[in-house]
Amino acid sequence: MLSPRNTDTPPFAPAGPRPRGCAQLAGWRASRVAHRLHRAVLPVLAVLAAVFFAVACEDKPVEPEEPPPDLTGSYTLVSLTQAGQTGTPPTVTGTFMVRQTKVEGQEASGTMAMKVTIALDDPPSVIEDEGTYRNRYDGTWEQTGQLIQSKGTYTFSGDTLTVMVTEPALAVSTTIWKKG
Repeated sequence: MLSPRNTDTPPFAPAGPRPRGCAQLAGWRASRVAHRLHRAVLPVLAVLAAVFFAVACEDKPVEPEEPPPDLTGSYTLVSLTQAGQTGTPPTVTGTFMVRQTKVEGQEASGTMAMKVTIALDDPPSVIEDEGTYRNRYDGTWEQTGQLIQSKGTYTFSGDTLTVMVTEPALAVSTTIWKKG
C-alpha cells in the first residue's frame, strides 16, 4: 500500500521511503547495462560494416572494352601436335585462311578455310575443310567446318596464331600457324 505521507515514493512503488543513494545505484546499474550492451553491439556493428564494405568494394572483373584481335589473313603451318606426336614441314604442311566478318563486344567471327597435308602417309593424307570460326577476348576458340567442329583456346602474338583444340576428344591437337 502507498503511504499518504511519503511524497518521494513514485506511484506503484513499494510503500516507504527509498534508501538514500538508490537513484545513484539505479543510474550506476543503467550505465553498467548500457556499457555491456555497448560492448556486445559494437563488435557486431563492426563486423556488419566490414562485410558491407567488403561486398561494396569487392574487386569485380572489369571487362575490357576492346574486341578480340582481328585474325584475318593467310597462315602457313609451323607445327601440328596430336596424340603426343609433333609434325613439322616438310612432313606436315598446311594453310589456314581466316577472314573476320563480324565483331560483337568481345567476340569476333568469320569464315575460315584449312588444308593440311600429312606426307608421312602413303599416299599422303589431305584434310580440307571450310566453315566459320569464333574467337573471344578471353582466348576461347570455336570452329565449325564441314568436317571438323571443335572448341578450345587460341593465342595470337605478333604474326603467330596458336590454336589448341580441346574437344572433341578425337580432334585434340595444337596447331601453330605463321601469318605470311
